[in-house]
Amino acid sequence: MSTDKPYRPSPEWLVAEPWSDVDLGPLKSGKEAQVDLIERTGPDGRSCLLAVKRYVPRKVTNKGELEALGFDRASTFRHDVGYREGRQFRKSRDRRAVGTMSSYGKRLLQDRWTSHEHDVMKRLWSAGMAVPYPLSFSEERFVMEYLGDIEGAAPQLAAARLSNERLEQAADQLVEGLHQLTAAGIAHGDLSAYNLLWWAEKLWFIDFPQAVDIAANPQGLNLLHRDVMNVCTWFARRGLVMDGEEVFAELIARSL
Repeated sequence: MSTDKPYRPSPEWLVAEPWSDVDLGPLKSGKEAQVDLIERTGPDGRSCLLAVKRYVPRKVTNKGELEALGFDRASTFRHDVGYREGRQFRKSRDRRAVGTMSSYGKRLLQDRWTSHEHDVMKRLWSAGMAVPYPLSFSEERFVMEYLGDIEGAAPQLAAARLSNERLEQAADQLVEGLHQLTAAGIAHGDLSAYNLLWWAEKLWFIDFPQAVDIAANPQGLNLLHRDVMNVCTWFARRGLVMDGEEVFAELIARSL
């Protein structure tokens, strides 16, 4: 029996190098990042819309410095220690810098969070999960597939006006996505109706900087359980019978 991993080809909408980017302005700003929209055009004239996630610097607190970098505010996410468990720095110097939260240590964490989200999404996309296609990352920038059109971004599940039929479809896709996440050994860590999008009749999972390896992180199962309860409770409040404890038990049983 072949042990090769399933191959998922790159999206057809990707444009070739050398390309040029045009900034179309901000899409949203959150506690950890700001997302901008760009249009990328290739040498043959083909173009696509992309989202550029820019992580808010943690070591800059002066508003003038932030504005110069294109941000409205500093990062407000502080309780990230639990999420970082299981992500090791190889060099003792790096571990000490992170432990003391020196300027160098903060920069290391910034780079690690950027690359971590890219790596997690690449892993999930390759596994066939409904996540935006991750293109590239460098320092504080993460370029990925844009969900939406020129008129506006895909709505968050919390804001999407779904019929009962669509709501049931979204719930089924949620459970399927949770099984794919668990099969990949990942817990989202902050899953809610605000980082699920509804676009093209599909439920998309987004925002993975705090995602954890369930086996490597001591809080992995607790974070997975919290994720499941959050989203199942949201659907239950809208009239769908979803037992979060039952869904969680099924995830664990299948993963074992």
